[in-house]
Formats: sequence, C-alpha cells, structure tokens
Amino acid sequence: MPELPEVETIARDLRKAVVGKRVIRVRLSGLPLRRPVGGKFAQNLQGRVIRRIHRRGKYLIAEMEPRAFWLIHLGMSGRIFYPPPQNQPGRHVHAALDFSDSTGLEFCDPRRFGLLAVYEVAKISQIPEIAALGVEPLSSGLNRDWLAGRLRPCRRDLKAFLLDQGEIAGLGNIYACEALFRARLHPLRRCFTLNREEAGRLVCAVRRTLGDAIRHRGTSFSDFRDANGKPGDHQRFLRVYQREGEKCSRCGSLIARLCQSNRSTYYCPGCQN
Repeated sequence: MPELPEVETIARDLRKAVVGKRVIRVRLSGLPLRRPVGGKFAQNLQGRVIRRIHRRGKYLIAEMEPRAFWLIHLGMSGRIFYPPPQNQPGRHVHAALDFSDSTGLEFCDPRRFGLLAVYEVAKISQIPEIAALGVEPLSSGLNRDWLAGRLRPCRRDLKAFLLDQGEIAGLGNIYACEALFRARLHPLRRCFTLNREEAGRLVCAVRRTLGDAIRHRGTSFSDFRDANGKPGDHQRFLRVYQREGEKCSRCGSLIARLCQSNRSTYYCPGCQN
C-alpha cells in the first residue's frame, strides 16, 4: 500500500503537470471503489481549474476553483497517470479526466480499495477524512515533547502506535519497520516505557526514514508507480523490511520477522530493544 513517500512523490509530479488545467470532461467506470463514487462526482469536477495539489498523510487533495477539493486515496493498488499511457487499454481505469489543453489524467485501481470524492467546503480541514488525521510527520508538530506526551499514557506497542493514522498521518508497515530499526527500538516495546531521549530518537528516525524514501521516489515492490508510470527506487535501500534471515547492517545479527495485527514486522533482535 502506498505510504507517505509514494503519495508525496505523486503530489510533486502532479504539481508540475496539472496545476492550472481546466477539467472539461470526467468519465467513470461506474464500479464502486472503497465506497461508491458519488453521483455528482463528475458534475462537481467539470469546469473547475486545478489550483494546488496538497498531500495530507496518505491522501492527495487537488484544490479546485471555484472552491472545492478533490480527495484521492490510492488504497492498495491505485495509480494516477499523467499523461495516460497510450498503449494501455482502459481496464481498471475508474476515472479519466480530460483537460482543456487536450491532455488527460487517469485513476487506475485493480483492487478497488482507493477513494475518490469531491467536497465543496471552505478549508481542507473540513474534509472528514482529513479532520480525522493526526500530526503530519514532516511538520514541526512531530517533536520530542509532543511524542513523549502521547506515548506516556499509551499501553499499546510502538508499531501499533506508529500505524495509527489518528496519531501520526502517513506511516504504514514499511516505514514503521524502518523507522523503528533506525531508532533502535523493538516493535513490541510498550509506548509508556519510552523515556524522552528515546522519544526524540524516534522522531528523528521517522523524519530521516521518510526523507530518504522521498528522495528515492518511494518504494516499489509490485503496484506503486509514479505519475509517469515509473517505479520508485527505495526498495534497494531498505534495512529490515522483507530482509528476514539477512545480516543486520549495524550489528550482524539476522533480521527476524514477527506477526503483529496480521502484518509482518521486520526487525533486528540484536540491536532493537
């Protein structure tokens, strides 16, 4: 599933490509995604101009004029293509936009866990899905004092906390594993046991992990592609994720795997405690 670095990569691509373009036609597959695409979805986009592209957590938001917000979540297999590939049939394309300059954009989602919606509200924060999100990990809101305060009363394990989008928006399984390794913290460690120094270490690890992944344009194992249809490169730099049985680059112990909430967690038993 695309996480913050993958969504940020697409947001940066789209900022260069579609800002200023007017939507003149929207074609829908008619199939439901995570939830059915609203009956007025096409009507609410047609005639509007894309003024800005935002990212919040794992969501893309296209700010439109007249005032509206087009909300996009890629789900597990969603892709956005600009321009649409010429040699690919329209299978799994659930929304196709035509712009006034004769270019277009496609949203493709084979597994149909994505989300498309238009909200006619005054501010992004009034979108229900956005209002439910926690702190943005690359903002000043994620700092040692904030994190230490949130961890102190929490009895969950660290990885479950990191995956809670209501706490920190944008982290998923890959980067939670990688950040915990970088911070030298065990994924099963209980949140309330961390001291301030360890909380600060985790903040730095989250920021550096996400920053590195963005520089490498995301991680591609199967589904993720950028807006130009190209895979990311960060899978070559992962230190623990899907490296079970390999030697730890830091201490030489063998990377291990355990199951948490039906997800695989990768960690080093030698240097994460």
